[in-house]
Amino acid sequence: MDWTTWRKATCLPECWCEAARTGSWILEPVNTWTNLFFILAGMVFILKAEKLTTKTNRLNSLVLFPRLYGFAMMFVGLGSFFYHASQTFAGQWFDVFGMYLVSMFYIFYNFYRIGKLQEKSFLIFYFASCLLLGFVIYYLPDTRRWLFGFSVAFTLVQSLWIQKRFKAIINQSYLIGAVAAFLFAQTVWILDKNRIWCDPYALINGHGVWHIFSGVAAVSIYFYFNSEGSRRLPSS
Repeated sequence: MDWTTWRKATCLPECWCEAARTGSWILEPVNTWTNLFFILAGMVFILKAEKLTTKTNRLNSLVLFPRLYGFAMMFVGLGSFFYHASQTFAGQWFDVFGMYLVSMFYIFYNFYRIGKLQEKSFLIFYFASCLLLGFVIYYLPDTRRWLFGFSVAFTLVQSLWIQKRFKAIINQSYLIGAVAAFLFAQTVWILDKNRIWCDPYALINGHGVWHIFSGVAAVSIYFYFNSEGSRRLPSS
């Protein structure tokens, strides 16, 4: 595949530490293949959706939620795979859009969780917000990281507020694990981006580790919400 005819990613010429294998179909092999964690995790959510529907809380009350989340996880993995294989603007867009599919899922699930949204309105707000962000990052691509960072921070504050306000019975260790994994992932992302941890031809690198631990965080945060007990939050 000749990626040179495609519009280039906005981060070029120095996106990450890994050196591009010029002329190859996969320009960044480590940054590309480490997305398999997201893809495989998403497949598991989709294939095991029925088993995850145990009806002990609002997240696992509908088979829709694990399937939708599995789709979002797979979209992240495939989008990032395309991005790092090609170093194209199209790949960049699909990569970041997938990240919004994951982060916005929890923002609107939290509203659904406390009865502020019903099933149809959850889906409408979720997809409408993701599409809006998709337009923003197409026309203003430099906003992509700030918007994602804000969505993650908002989800964390929102979830902690709900926990404090409604005293939900929930396993906090999953949330702690998710935050720890994400902070570690963000740390190695910065080290890689700034060439502090950098071997352009290494078998593993900081950005690849970012993919794996971000995936761990995404799985952990799902099981945090899935662990909510029998004490019911408001339903309307």
